[in-house]
Amino acid sequence: MKPITFINIHDTPLIGQRKMVEKLQESAQSLKCLNNIEIEAFRLYEALSKKINPPESSFILCLAYDSLKCAKIIQGILDYIDLPETENMNCKKDLTEIANNISKFTKKLSKTNNLNYEISCEILKELTNLEAQLSEVYTNYLQSPAIKNIADEFSKLALNLSNFKKIFETFTEQKQKHRETLIEIIYCFEAKEAERHRTMAPTFKYKNPDAWIHESTLHSFTDTQAKENI
Repeated sequence: MKPITFINIHDTPLIGQRKMVEKLQESAQSLKCLNNIEIEAFRLYEALSKKINPPESSFILCLAYDSLKCAKIIQGILDYIDLPETENMNCKKDLTEIANNISKFTKKLSKTNNLNYEISCEILKELTNLEAQLSEVYTNYLQSPAIKNIADEFSKLALNLSNFKKIFETFTEQKQKHRETLIEIIYCFEAKEAERHRTMAPTFKYKNPDAWIHESTLHSFTDTQAKENI
């Protein structure tokens, strides 16, 4: 005969509260990962802006500060939640890979003293794919339970789920605009290079930048550098 288990009804609210805290911690961990990605993106764009001539460098720097602004907003949310650090809570694999790839990309860029036309365009192509990845990350976050868990915590400030979602919808739109800006910069570089070659060889033709859009892992720049022997 199985022993009878008695449940103390006074303990059930504590169990429920503990589960809510665990869900909130998990949701906050996702935000920490996003914050880390935005900081790495800021560093990458800032480093690139120092290696590209104006006026294009100014546009790149604007993208850097957009990423920093996202990071500051996310950090403000985390500061409000103010949860204790938890052990064994890791970022999702895709978020970790994006952050690591951006960091490696930045380190590689820091060792490059001269960005010629081909390498500059290759970097910008990779960055358009990065922005597409970030847009997808925020879209997935908007569709996950995590955002509701965070929004519930902010409900005491009269900030409902719909208003809270607008913050991350703005992030998603921003990444799409970043991608458009990068493509425009590439068009500008292509046009300048075409003009340079036109004076040397009038028959020169350049490719439409739309032709190179592909799925990126942020590794192409490394291969290009090896070929260029930089």
